[in-house]
Amino acid sequence: MLSIPYDSLTLAAVVHALQPLQGGRVQHIAQPAEHDILLTVYVRGVGEVYWLISCSPQWARTYLLSHRLPNPPQPPPFCMALRKYLQGGTILTIAQRRFDRILDVEVKGHEGHTYLLSVELMGRHSNIILIAPDERILHAAKMVSSRISRVREVLPGKPYTPPPAEERPDPRAVSEEQFLTRFQQDNPQDPAEWLRTCFEGISGFLAGEIVARAQRLDNGMSDVTLWRAFRSVFEAANRGEWEPVLVRDEEHRPVGAYPIPLACLPEEQQHPRSNIHVALENYYAVAIPRAEMEQQKRTLQGILQRVLQARRSALQQLEQGVQERTKAEQYRRWGETLLAFLSQVPRGAEKVTLPDLYGTDESTLTIPLDPTLSPQQNAERYFARARHVEQNAERLEAMRHRLQTEEMLVQDALRRLESVRELSELTALREEMAARGWFNPTAGVSGEATPRPQGEFEGKRIRVHIAPGGWQVLVGENAEANDYLVTRVAQPNDWWLHVRAGTGAHVVIRTNNNPQAVPRQVIEFAAQLAAANSPQRHSSIVPVDVTLRKYVRRPRGAQPGFVTYTHEKTLHVSPQEG
Repeated sequence: MLSIPYDSLTLAAVVHALQPLQGGRVQHIAQPAEHDILLTVYVRGVGEVYWLISCSPQWARTYLLSHRLPNPPQPPPFCMALRKYLQGGTILTIAQRRFDRILDVEVKGHEGHTYLLSVELMGRHSNIILIAPDERILHAAKMVSSRISRVREVLPGKPYTPPPAEERPDPRAVSEEQFLTRFQQDNPQDPAEWLRTCFEGISGFLAGEIVARAQRLDNGMSDVTLWRAFRSVFEAANRGEWEPVLVRDEEHRPVGAYPIPLACLPEEQQHPRSNIHVALENYYAVAIPRAEMEQQKRTLQGILQRVLQARRSALQQLEQGVQERTKAEQYRRWGETLLAFLSQVPRGAEKVTLPDLYGTDESTLTIPLDPTLSPQQNAERYFARARHVEQNAERLEAMRHRLQTEEMLVQDALRRLESVRELSELTALREEMAARGWFNPTAGVSGEATPRPQGEFEGKRIRVHIAPGGWQVLVGENAEANDYLVTRVAQPNDWWLHVRAGTGAHVVIRTNNNPQAVPRQVIEFAAQLAAANSPQRHSSIVPVDVTLRKYVRRPRGAQPGFVTYTHEKTLHVSPQEG
């Protein structure tokens, strides 16, 4: 399906349809969106009409609406300027500047001065500019400084200069002789491109339409048939004989509106409308919400992809920890061998070679020893290690099962997102994502650091993360921030976390004085952040201590960030980026 633009021909049709507003009174001005203004104009014999003017980068357009838009309670500065100079005034003229995408509206203010509202519908460079009688800029929807554009400043007090443009003939005023002479001189290989570059305001779409009309007139393209097609468009425009159509795709969805019937599209996809305002309103009322929904879908898809990647990465790291279960058997075997041959183990040795209890008659085991421990203590140390590895492996196995389940849920959400067609479906999926902790409306992806409000934490470098369920997790970025977090921010019943026997960030979970309400999932999330913000961040499994803030103290005279603590429990987690 061809993309149908809001081009100079569409603007010409709209300007023709706006002529009855000349002499009308501007009763009210609102700015319902950042780039949109709505003029309520009283027209004698008609009543109130609602005139939308938008300089949106994606949807620059102007036409009459069938209804009033909601009026924000606090008008932006541009809206206030328009009200000051134009509200209560009379519209004198509404005109297109040559055949460009620029609309000039002259309004005689209530104090008698005449102001110009220049509407430039030029994609991302679109703007709405209010110009004083002395041709100086009073205000604009988008301010453009010399840092943004060296060619043209748009700032209050600056002289108004039109957008830079190449002088080309207005197609509505071109004669047959001029057209044919130019065509024969240029002898173009691509007639559509020739039309677009030779004449003012002819969009690529309109150029293609003229060529399609010429091909209908004659099987072979010639200069005469191209002229006849060209004339059929612009003579009708000069006479104001518009036949607007709403274009629908094969699924009957509106995909565009144009002021004339189109030869470049199937007739069954074109639906006549009574005027250009109705055609445009029918299209944009569907197209803009649909585009916004597609943008939301892409955003949620990106979030789900990042969540999926995070879960897969965590699973990879967990796999390494689960596989360490095999070491438990080795540790137990070493412990039993040491107990069986205690008398053969010399004190202070760093290793010993002993007969293998479970091997062949001649096989031996070389066992590493801690020289500071007795043979009996070395054996007990290996039994303790075996128990620890087994317990840790069981816990990691449970975590792996949970992550695998979550991975499947994320994949299912991605599949459902692909098939979403209605905003209600998207909203439901978004809420489900938030409930599962994958997405927070104020924080984005679960766990993603949120910007610190200006002045919060007195400028100390403390990051705020949102854990699943909306719990706040604070992470100190340096020693000073760690000290401030522990001594000034954390409350006695907040959870405090730090890597065991090492340096790293202090992490605090805000509990609202109810530490038992914090789910284990949130504590593990915070522990992963503590591991990630420590020198052990590249390890597969990192021990992290967790205790309540009231059991953490900074010794007198200690360096910032140095603390002692009691009542801790140790978690073994894989680091998470944070």
